[in-house]
Amino acid sequence: MILLDTPVLAELLSATPSPALLAWFAGQPAATLHISCLTEAELLTAALRTPQAKQTISLIDEMTDTDFAGRVLPFDSAAARDLAAITARTALPLATAMTAAIARANSATLATGQPETYAQTGIATLNPYDPR
Repeated sequence: MILLDTPVLAELLSATPSPALLAWFAGQPAATLHISCLTEAELLTAALRTPQAKQTISLIDEMTDTDFAGRVLPFDSAAARDLAAITARTALPLATAMTAAIARANSATLATGQPETYAQTGIATLNPYDPR
């Protein structure tokens, strides 16, 4: 199970995503790719700040309802316990710690362009921009 970090998904949705990211994404079985409810909220928040909010929200809704149907991971009680453990010993921003907690609670590997940010959380990470 691979959890896509918000910046990774945002870049995939951009007009000019990284060729390396596109190649990595195309090589992954769709069923292994997941997003979190936090990523969904972050994308919706960004959309609401744009003049074309309604259109962008429709695209996000279609993506979550179709492309990631059944693969949007929640922030649940298990994630809450993992968040407490992570924030008790790190000074990460809350959204970053929540992403790590969701990954940990679901035994997911986080696909992120900044794996070093998550090093102190103990979760597995991979860099889709530099998949070695």
